[in-house]
Amino acid sequence: MPAVLLGFHPADSCVVMGLDGSSVEFCARLELDWFATHFDQVADQIIEASAQVPGCRFVLIAFGDPDVASLSVVELAGVVGEHRVVESLVADGERYWSLVDDDGSHEYAFDASALAAQAVYEGVRICEDRDEAVAPVELWEPLPSLEQDAAWQKIEGLAEDDRMALLGGLAEAATPPQGDDALMLATLLADEDRATAVLTRLATDNADRIWANLVAARRVAPEQCQPNVVALLGVASWLSGRGAAQTACLEQMARLAPDNPIGSLLSAVHRHGIPPRRWEE
Repeated sequence: MPAVLLGFHPADSCVVMGLDGSSVEFCARLELDWFATHFDQVADQIIEASAQVPGCRFVLIAFGDPDVASLSVVELAGVVGEHRVVESLVADGERYWSLVDDDGSHEYAFDASALAAQAVYEGVRICEDRDEAVAPVELWEPLPSLEQDAAWQKIEGLAEDDRMALLGGLAEAATPPQGDDALMLATLLADEDRATAVLTRLATDNADRIWANLVAARRVAPEQCQPNVVALLGVASWLSGRGAAQTACLEQMARLAPDNPIGSLLSAVHRHGIPPRRWEE
């Protein structure tokens, strides 16, 4: 289940799933040694996220060295409250153990599971690891400066209404823009007002499409355009359920522009564990 929910196979990770009855309301991946490096931050985020789910119960699964993995889930159970933990599991890639029921180890194979078959049938893409999952939001291959200059000149020659119309068409295109169009989208987003306009158009029902278009823009974005593009890409990642990509965008924003307004918004929803369904509020 974590591989399907996260979009990649977790390794050296502690995964927490928050349940409302039998429904998984949120799923988060932590570094296996989170308790030694980011205890307070992780504890606050998990508590904030669970506050969004009345009567939240938890399933905790740690993947990796059994000794460290066991300590990881025990520490996390202490944070959320052991009485709220439905199951705690430790897995080494081939076998798993329950820390709740002492019934020995069990073999497992993701590819042989009914859940994996259903995911394949429904076209769910599951990456081999986190690096593969976040690669689209991190890849940067800027176009030559002559092409960048041409994009700026084209924008300067347009009236603002025409710029906004062009922005809307590129940001919400049915297929991701390529080459000069992707560069044009990135360049248009350098302006704060135009970036905010795209932010206001983002919703859970169009986030997938806009995400793909922003990925194309992020790849070729001129250096000065990156902060707004990456921040918007992070919001689109959040709204489309790409948690790893959202986190990767936050990590980039910490380097690119820590005070970017859209990046600050993204950081706030992440820190408080706010679910995408509340975006329209």
